[in-house]
Amino acid sequence: MELRIQDQGAAFERWADWHILTVAEAGFSMLTVYGGHHHGIGDDVLERFADEVNERDEGGTLHPRAPVSALPRRFFRDPGASDDAAVVADFTRQLAAFLAANRETIRAQRLLVDLHVSSEPVPRAYLEAAEAVLRREGADLLDEVVLLR
Repeated sequence: MELRIQDQGAAFERWADWHILTVAEAGFSMLTVYGGHHHGIGDDVLERFADEVNERDEGGTLHPRAPVSALPRRFFRDPGASDDAAVVADFTRQLAAFLAANRETIRAQRLLVDLHVSSEPVPRAYLEAAEAVLRREGADLLDEVVLLR
């Protein structure tokens, strides 16, 4: 598996044929960019999907309708969440659960992980945890992964 960590850019269309893992947040969000603009999923469907993920507090996917999955918003919107070891451990568990779902059902070979909720960088604790779990559990599963910082 090739894993690249890079800055977020404006050329979102280059990821149109990749599976996207992002944050369950509708409206002016990366979920809307990838699910709506790239794959034509309506705002109402994206909003229901984001609400469902956040209410269950577990990741979810739009697959097979669209190659887009999401993790709960609380990891990225709750102040200080990335400083809490228990929250980071739960983030890691949910990312590993996504990789298990990919292995069993989704079967994506290329994955873009875009966890931005603002123009601010993704918290370092999440980047480090994501890189570790992707290397450990995605190595034999994925051909390419891009983790946006």
